[in-house]
Amino acid sequence: MNNSMNKVLVISVLMLSIFLGGCLDYKAYDLQKENANDEKLLNELAQIEEELAAGDTENPAEAKEAAAEEQEVTEDVVVTEPSEEATEALEGEVQAVRIKENEVVRLRVKVADPDGDNVTYQFSAPLDKAGSWKTNYGDAGEYLATITATDGRLKTEKNVKIIVERVNVPPVIERLVDLRVKEGERVSFQPKVSDPNNDPVTVTVSEPLAKGTFTTDHTSAGEYLVTITASDGELSSEATFKVVVADINVLPEVSNLQENIQIKEGESVTISPTVSDLDGDALTVTIGDPVGDDGTWETKYTDHGDYTVLVTVSDGKDTVKRNIALTVEDVNMPPEIVEISLATG
Repeated sequence: MNNSMNKVLVISVLMLSIFLGGCLDYKAYDLQKENANDEKLLNELAQIEEELAAGDTENPAEAKEAAAEEQEVTEDVVVTEPSEEATEALEGEVQAVRIKENEVVRLRVKVADPDGDNVTYQFSAPLDKAGSWKTNYGDAGEYLATITATDGRLKTEKNVKIIVERVNVPPVIERLVDLRVKEGERVSFQPKVSDPNNDPVTVTVSEPLAKGTFTTDHTSAGEYLVTITASDGELSSEATFKVVVADINVLPEVSNLQENIQIKEGESVTISPTVSDLDGDALTVTIGDPVGDDGTWETKYTDHGDYTVLVTVSDGKDTVKRNIALTVEDVNMPPEIVEISLATG
């Protein structure tokens, strides 16, 4: 490197001398003499250049070998990837912004231009054009956003790491309404539950809908409070609603009744119905004439004829009626001498 600089310096001095000399004395020399002097100077320059190329080395071959080695080293330079330490240092320069889930990121950028040019800038995703981003539950994580500023010719970029911290919230149970059914109907229920953090949720439902269905019967009338519990393992939510089962009265059942009864005069007739009520209601049994509520009628020899006996069973809400055709056959009896007395007059 020193030899090259010396070479350039010497040549520059000589050329300057030639120029100055030519400028001062060009009128005193003729063209032939001037050419001779130029040739002499050129030879001297060539000799000086050769000496400078040899440098401090006495052997010219060694100088050439040194020059070759210098050229070889220059050609073998390899560009490598930045070291791990350098990469970590670069990452450490990235500005970090921390927020929590469901909060809003709002970046404000201050730019300056040494030339006083008008500068515009823009944001990359997840930021919008204004540098804002409304996060939601479930967005926890790290996001790299790039801010690019330009004066119309040149641009500058800077990265910002947005760190969204997780905020756990309880599962959400969709709004519930009371269910109204009638006895004998089937109720089906499946709760709708979601988790803002997308966590797995365990859902439990209390009776009578623990298995998702409830088949009512004649004894199911009433109100049932059902509780739904949803848990993500850390937080839980609870909601309740009512199942209202309206009473549907079941008519009393009547059995052990003959539709037709035939007896003879002088005989007794007995009507004794068997009654029951699925609702467990108290029953009232009424037996019409000529039998009566006690259910027994002893006929006389003058009671022959056809009768319709009405049997009524009531649970206080509804009434069941049954008609019985009763026939009392005539029985001819011999005359009866009731009394004998002495006639007078």
